[in-house]
Amino acid sequence: MKRIISLIKRLAFLGYCTFEIESIIKDAIGIDIISNLSSNQELAVIEHLELYEQLGLNYLNTYSK
Repeated sequence: MKRIISLIKRLAFLGYCTFEIESIIKDAIGIDIISNLSSNQELAVIEHLELYEQLGLNYLNTYSK
């Protein structure tokens, strides 16, 4: 759960709004609530959040010059 919270904070820092982050989570597991997740759900959320974190970092690196 700590990893998920950390990734959510990083995405917010990268400019993702709350609605977008909730949509990413919902896309991963079908719901946008992160409490009481199974280990499989937690892993799916982490993978999705990490993907979008990488996309955000790539965008910043490409267009912030």
